[in-house]
Amino acid sequence: MDSIKKHPEIKCFVTVATIVAQLEVILTEAKSLSLTSKNARVVAIRAGEAALGFKSITNFINEFSGRTIQTTEHINLHASQLFRLALHHLRASQFEQHLANSLSLFEHRQSRALHHKAAGQVKDAMTALKHELQNLQWQFEEIEQQMRAAEYIAVTSRVEASQAGEFCASLESVSDYISSAAMRIKGAIETNLSTLDELERVFK
Repeated sequence: MDSIKKHPEIKCFVTVATIVAQLEVILTEAKSLSLTSKNARVVAIRAGEAALGFKSITNFINEFSGRTIQTTEHINLHASQLFRLALHHLRASQFEQHLANSLSLFEHRQSRALHHKAAGQVKDAMTALKHELQNLQWQFEEIEQQMRAAEYIAVTSRVEASQAGEFCASLESVSDYISSAAMRIKGAIETNLSTLDELERVFK
């Protein structure tokens, strides 16, 4: 724990690994939702007039799953940036510590100036890290909102599916899948938001 407090970038590396693992879950589920919406549209077309309402719902499913895929890809870039910033902060901290040790051995105007500059670089690196953390939180919260919409669509689609006659069971299974996929994505997001919250506390 003392090591993490002294070098918060270590926690950063662990956080990035956790985020990347959960991003794979989100991306897999979002792609499955997109495929499900396409298959459901085919069924709705076959059902004809009885599933007109469900057919329009498939457009919404495809839209928010597409947005989720896009946002997840953006988050992946931010996670990579967080890793690079953590590495930069680690190197800047090590350099600053090296200069601080040198100053404890002998006083020199040039060494003091270098140390002051290095301390500024550490501070800038920390500011950049915190900014990137905020970016990641916003992105995850955006997906979380999309999943709330997905849960609402799942309820609406279940009502529409009940009116689809012989295709009712097929379309109801789609509604169930939308609901369960949204829950799994929300679970992955909650894991990452919790991990980011822990990291933010380390930085304070």
